Amino acid sequence: MTLAPHVVLIPGAGSDPAYWEPLRTELAALSLASTAVDLPCTDPSARLTDYAEVAAAAVRDHGDRPVLLVAHSFGAFTAGLVADLVPLERIILVAPMIPTPGESGSQWWEATGQAAAHEAAARAAGLSLPVDPDELFYNSCTHAQRRHASDWDRDQAEAPFVQPWPRAAWPAVPTEVIALAEDLLFPPEFLARVARDRLGLPVRTSPGGHMGMVSHPVELVEALLGSARNAVGQEQ
Repeated sequence: MTLAPHVVLIPGAGSDPAYWEPLRTELAALSLASTAVDLPCTDPSARLTDYAEVAAAAVRDHGDRPVLLVAHSFGAFTAGLVADLVPLERIILVAPMIPTPGESGSQWWEATGQAAAHEAAARAAGLSLPVDPDELFYNSCTHAQRRHASDWDRDQAEAPFVQPWPRAAWPAVPTEVIALAEDLLFPPEFLARVARDRLGLPVRTSPGGHMGMVSHPVELVEALLGSARNAVGQEQ
């Protein structure tokens, strides 16, 4: 008997985990259980290690099931630390901020050249700079989906962004990187370079902008499970 994995979903910065709900609905349709982690992003005293412990608690709550850890955007800074606390079958990074040892989230932008990549993608899309935040994050979403955007926004405390990433290297856990094809914040070509330089990994691409889990949850689930299907079984 093969146990189906539990999918643990880590949100990006300043985000309510409810934005994962469209994707969780698609996972449930495949009889896959999931948990969207509620990070203490508004707590000024919480650090990355605290974020990792909250995510690890979600893993521990599901016993011996294999865990597919999915992290979005700044959630990658947390995902790499969770492996020190609990066993993980696989880590999948979606439109991620991939850290290097000793680098803070606030340093990441300049270190990776994100601004130039974003500006080029915005111009290619025919947009004026600076890009309206609604268009930057929700460009692939319908008007109905965008109406929920304010429900997902939270304040983000500064501490995790100025803290140097504390690991000496990315953990030895099978890891995949997924870029979102219409992402104006972290364009696919940009992420391909960052993933290659920092993890030595290729990227796979799924439709949608930075919030592709809202606009294209079916396709993103397919991308999440695509090369991990051997880890995804149904209880016999």
